[in-house]
Amino acid sequence: MTPPPAEPLARFAVDDLQVLVFEDRAQVGRAAAAAVARTIAERQKAAGRANVVFAAAPSQNEFLTALIAAQEIDWDRLVAFHMDEYFGLSSDHPASFRRYLHEHLFGLVGLDGDRLRLIPGERTERPLRTCVEYEDLLLANPIDVVCAGIGENGHLAFNDPPVADFADPVLIKIVKLDEACRLQQVHDGCFDRLADVPTHAYSLTVPALLSADVVSVVVVGPRKADAVLATLKGPIGESCPASALRRRPGATLYLDRDAARHVL
Repeated sequence: MTPPPAEPLARFAVDDLQVLVFEDRAQVGRAAAAAVARTIAERQKAAGRANVVFAAAPSQNEFLTALIAAQEIDWDRLVAFHMDEYFGLSSDHPASFRRYLHEHLFGLVGLDGDRLRLIPGERTERPLRTCVEYEDLLLANPIDVVCAGIGENGHLAFNDPPVADFADPVLIKIVKLDEACRLQQVHDGCFDRLADVPTHAYSLTVPALLSADVVSVVVVGPRKADAVLATLKGPIGESCPASALRRRPGATLYLDRDAARHVL
């Protein structure tokens, strides 16, 4: 049986963003999962199903494990989207975000078929068409919940500071990854060398991610502390894309002590 969520070490708000700090990443994962599971269940009861966007990164491991254990979710009535995918990577590549989500979530709860709306990263010949087709899916299935993280450079999805646009007119686009973002993929163990990390990716935009009524953001570990500081204490702007969360009622940032060390 999954332990109940722990009480946070700290709870505060920065503009419209709610912030909860826990002792460790396991507590963060359980707390975020409990809140997300309640929201999904409420949406399924009200509308028949829930449309959810998931992030794919090692920082999400504990959250996804706890979400799988949540009894109130009817996985047969959930449609899953995801935030981003490397340009040119197939779904069976070890670093593919689709593969990560299959191994850590989809395959464990039986999500498949038309309940998975995944970005075909291997489509490189007509990327604009791929973006338009995925945007059509998002428009036809408005997102209820976004389960996100924040990058070491403050990015949301792959909206790195050089390419983030808080007023982006599209919901998904091709982006060039900055070096800090690509280095994080090496730090996370997804690639052995910087040279192996793709230079471009498909990414949902900032407006797409903030269109959901509920945005749950899990951020853990000491390497994220500077990004958390910029998110919460710096100016709101594209130089720290995650700062846009401060303008989103319904957004909650879940931190462990290490990630919160500059803001406690």
